[in-house]
Amino acid sequence: MIIPLDKLISISENKYIFTKAAMEVVNKVDYIDEIPDDLKWKIVPNIMKVMIDGTLKYELQPPDID
Repeated sequence: MIIPLDKLISISENKYIFTKAAMEVVNKVDYIDEIPDDLKWKIVPNIMKVMIDGTLKYELQPPDID
């Protein structure tokens, strides 16, 4: 299995934010070098794997309110 389930279960941060960040990354997948071209058809599991491993990091920023 691509996603290490033990690491996925042990995520201590907010899982909604993790999932939302993963979906944002999926929208920008063409700009990510960590995923080999032969695995781009398995995009969501590979994105989650590199995020869980810490290869790809995300940062929560509050929305701009003007």
